[in-house]
Amino acid sequence: MTMFGESGSGPRTPRSMWTFLSTFGFVMLCGIVGPIFLVAYFLIDEPGIEWMLWTGLGITILDIALGIGLGLMSSSGNQRSSRLRATGRAAIADITSIQQTNVEINDQPLMKLGLHIHGDDIVSFDVEKRTVVPVYQQALLHGRRLAVLVDPATNEFEIDWQGTALLSGSVPAQFTSAEDGRTYDITGQFEPLSKILAILQQHGISTAGSIDLRSNPAARDEVMSVVQSYMGGGDEKKLPRERSIGERLADLEDLKVRGAITDAEYAEARGRILGSI
Repeated sequence: MTMFGESGSGPRTPRSMWTFLSTFGFVMLCGIVGPIFLVAYFLIDEPGIEWMLWTGLGITILDIALGIGLGLMSSSGNQRSSRLRATGRAAIADITSIQQTNVEINDQPLMKLGLHIHGDDIVSFDVEKRTVVPVYQQALLHGRRLAVLVDPATNEFEIDWQGTALLSGSVPAQFTSAEDGRTYDITGQFEPLSKILAILQQHGISTAGSIDLRSNPAARDEVMSVVQSYMGGGDEKKLPRERSIGERLADLEDLKVRGAITDAEYAEARGRILGSI
C-alpha cells in the first residue's frame, strides 16, 4: 500500500448531479430524431406534414421522460454508493456459489454470486447478488472472499473491489513506519489487512491508489499498531502457508467445472500459474 496526500478543497459539483446530467444528455443525444422532426416541420412550408409535428413532439416528450428516469436511477445508485462509503461498515463476504447468467452488459459478464456476509457490528446474513464482474476482476473471485461495505441497519451492501484486490494480494501492502524507518510488507495477509480496511473505512480513507496516513495521525497510529502487532514488533509472525501449484490448479479446475470461468479464462489463468514456477 503506497502513499497519497489529501485532495484539494473547494466547491464541487456533487457526483450524483454529474451522473444525472451525463445520463440525461446521452439519452437526449440518442433521441435527437424528435427535435429533427420538429425543426423540419417549421422549416418546410408544405401541406400535409402535420404528422411531423406530432411525431416530433411525441418522440421528444418520450426522450425527456426516459432521460429523466434513467438519470434519476443512475443518480440514486451513486448516492447509495456514496452513503455506504461514508457511513457503511467494512465487512467480509465469503463466496458460497458462483454462477454464470449468460448475460453480458457492455460486453462484460453478469454473474450471480452467493455470499455469506459477516463482520464486526454486523449480524451475519446470506444473500445472492447479480453483478457485473469485468474479466480483469474475475481472478479476485478465486480467493472466495470479497471486501464489502454494509449498512448494518438495512443490510444494503456493495462490493469493494479495491479492498478485495488488497486482501487477495493483487496489490502490494507495504507500510513504512516513521518511528523506526522500517518497511513492513504484509501483502496478501488477510487477517491484518481486513482490520486495516475497517480502520480506513472508519476514518473515511479511500483504498484507491496510494495512501499517505501522515495527514491523519489517528488513523496512522491505529494502522501501524495492527501492522507492528502482526509482525511482532520486528520479528515476523509466522505467515500462512502459501498454496502449492497443485492446489491452485485444482481450484482453477473446480471453477471451470462449475462454469464460473470460460475456457479462454481457464487457459489464461492456468498459464499464469504454470508461469510462476
